[in-house]
Order: sequence, then C-alpha cells, then structure tokens
Amino acid sequence: MDIKIAIAYHKPSVLLQEKYFLPIHVGKALSNQDLHIQGDDEGDNISSKNPLYCELTGLYWLWKNTSADYKGLMHYRRIFTERNSFSFFRFLLRLKYKERQLASLWSPYRSMGVKKQYSCNDIDIFQQYAKDFSSHLEELLSDGTDMLIPHPGRFYISLRQFIYQHANKQLIDLMDEIVQTSFPDIYPSYKKSLDGQRLYNCNMSVMKNELFDDYCNFIFTVLGKHEEEVLSRGILNSLSEKIYARVPGYLGELLTNAYIQYCIHNGKKIKVLPVLFLEDSNT
Repeated sequence: MDIKIAIAYHKPSVLLQEKYFLPIHVGKALSNQDLHIQGDDEGDNISSKNPLYCELTGLYWLWKNTSADYKGLMHYRRIFTERNSFSFFRFLLRLKYKERQLASLWSPYRSMGVKKQYSCNDIDIFQQYAKDFSSHLEELLSDGTDMLIPHPGRFYISLRQFIYQHANKQLIDLMDEIVQTSFPDIYPSYKKSLDGQRLYNCNMSVMKNELFDDYCNFIFTVLGKHEEEVLSRGILNSLSEKIYARVPGYLGELLTNAYIQYCIHNGKKIKVLPVLFLEDSNT
C-alpha cells in the first residue's frame, strides 16, 4: 500500500521521518531558511501564497506532484495517534466541555468549547507516538477505510455564529455563494456544517486518492474564486492587506470540515482519530 502523509513545517524542528511521512517545507518560496526537506516551491505549486493559505500550500503541492493510494496532511506539532489512546482524558474533556458550556450561559465571551487535542511536551514521546501511528497505518486502512479524520472540536453556538463574531461577515457570505453555485452537491453538507457545532479542525486528514483529488479540487476551487471575488467586488482593496492574511487558511479549515461531513453523509467508511499536540514552543 502506497501512503503519503505530508508533514507541514515552516521552521526548523525535530523531523518526523517515518515510513509514510513526507516532511514538507511550506512557504519555501518566501523563506530565507533551508530546512533540508522537500519544498512546496517545486513543480506545480502555490508556495508564494503561504502567507494567505498557511499549511494548505503543502497540501496543494502533495495533490499536484505526487501519486499514492492514500494521501493526507498532518503538522510538525499536530499528528494523528491511535484510536484507543487517551480514554481517561476523553472522559475529562467531556466534563470540561459541560463545565464551560454551563459557564458560557452568563459569560459574554463565546469561544470554542473544547478542542479534541491531547497535549504532549516531550519530543521523544511525541516522536514515539508518530512512529506507532505510522506502523499501524496499513492496518488502519486495510479494511477499505476511505478516510481518517480528527476528533471534532465542539462549540457552544453554531460555527456560523462564532465566525460572524470573529471575522468579516462578507467574506463568509461570499464563500456561501461560491459553494452553492460551484458545488451544489456539497452545499447542503456545507450549510449544515456551518449551522452545526462540530469542527473537524487543523486541516488534517488521510484519504483515498480519488477522494483526496475531489477534496482538493473543492477547496482550492472555492478559495481561488474567493480571492478573485474579494478583489473584483472591492471587499478589500488588496489581498496583501493584513486583514486578509491567513483568511484563506481558516476558510480552508471550514471547507475541510464541510467536505468531511459531506463524506459522512454519503456513507464513506471513516475512522475518527485523536490528535496529539506538541506544546513545546521551542520546537
């Protein structure tokens, strides 16, 4: 089985170099560092858009320049780990969510309830989890699984309500319009995802190649049209304005969430995995 999972790097850190992992320097076209790993600035690429697209420039490079049975994306500080890990901590997170949900009834600040990520501050332990995940990948996928996805974070209010509080409403409404016009088959799942309270975040997944192609076509078509319309409609005078920096990356996360829910709705065989987060800020 041929599997390629891009590990997005933007600065020096401990390399995750397991059998199915492909470390990629995202935004290399604009970087003054050489990380001595695959850059996203070769072949068909959008590396120069990294300030806008974040890790998605690495996803694009993987899409356009590699072949494999399965493709996916993780991060140098966020990785999938085994399904049965952290059982006790899942219980604690449920309690934490309920506690914050109750507190939010009188708190003016509405934030994400609980991210389904598990912390690690030891690089050696983090690397061991990465090694264990890689060693079990074929077993995880051997039953015909279509997609591996992260445990979703949960909001107290709908994603749309939350986003409207923290982003330019016009930018979200424009994305609604583009998805409805260009991908009417995905639009019901897209709308449902924004009206819901679950977010499969981090732009992380592993998919069968045909699904990966469909997913990338969806998100990069929508994001490309979004850039064009933002300029042509005068919503912003220039895409270089700070207000638009990183916005496509965040919109990509919403589109990834929508595509995952579209696949769930269509009965794809999906496995939900914990995400392990390396906390050490020096990495």
